[in-house]
Amino acid sequence: MSYLPTWIVVVVGLSVLCWVLVRVLRHVRRFNRVAASTGTYLDHETGTLRARSAAMRVAMRQTLARVKRAPADVPSNSRGRQEDDRG
Repeated sequence: MSYLPTWIVVVVGLSVLCWVLVRVLRHVRRFNRVAASTGTYLDHETGTLRARSAAMRVAMRQTLARVKRAPADVPSNSRGRQEDDRG
């Protein structure tokens, strides 16, 4: 008979432990789902940013190549010296 309170405490303790473990595992699963979706979202946004920066590099190269082939006609070069324009 003296073992009965001990067994009751052990059974109650194990049931409380199981209840706590179930709650913790539920939160861990929810956290893993959120972490995975956040990682996927960040991978998508990072890929978009990489694509945009690559497109900007290509556009800059094309612009530089076009400028090197045909330099811009700067109007200030064709006016001569300012002293000559005073009249």
